[in-house]
Amino acid sequence: MEGLFSLLLLFVLSLLAVFFHLIRILFNSPVDFSLDWNLFLSWIPLIIAFLADILTKRYGHIPVILTLLSVGWIAFFPNAPYMITDLAHLTVDYHRDLTWHDIIMLFSYAEVSLFNGLVSLYWIHRSWRRVFHRKMANLLLLVSLPLAGFGVYLGRVRRMNSWDIIHEPEAIINNLIESILDRTALVFSFEIGMLLGILYLVLWGVIRFRIRYSRKNS
Repeated sequence: MEGLFSLLLLFVLSLLAVFFHLIRILFNSPVDFSLDWNLFLSWIPLIIAFLADILTKRYGHIPVILTLLSVGWIAFFPNAPYMITDLAHLTVDYHRDLTWHDIIMLFSYAEVSLFNGLVSLYWIHRSWRRVFHRKMANLLLLVSLPLAGFGVYLGRVRRMNSWDIIHEPEAIINNLIESILDRTALVFSFEIGMLLGILYLVLWGVIRFRIRYSRKNS
């Protein structure tokens, strides 16, 4: 029930973002369905992590299944923080109503997709801690953060997407090799990873404090 309640709250936030987009359409502005598509993609790692959390909680030690789910999760996880970079599309005109609306709309999409990513990170990390050694679980967590940043770079700068792993694996490999030697890619990956790490620590701290407080007062 805890997981389903979280999914429900995130779904409501997603509807709010879409609502702001519908208002944008009412201004007779061009419809940009890429926002809604990117929001949908941010739900994929969330659902995968939700399944991993449920399965590991119910069946316990299932390393093979969790490994497969983790591979799928890390392939789509960058889609969550990716929407932060959509703020680059802002055209600033302080005397134009749509400027302020676009700020709120793009922030709403970025906010909910980022929440999706952080909650999915919490669920998959919790699954790793159940199945693998704690040090291994924490190592996987630390590695996944800059990898997510690198995935965002590949999507925004190199214009790659998660589906290219299946459709254009050679292009993925070429872009990986070129990007590893790109200083911008390394800085971008590190900073996105650091941002995710700090936000995750806040989320983890709040959740753990709530759990300990509830146990203390029960």
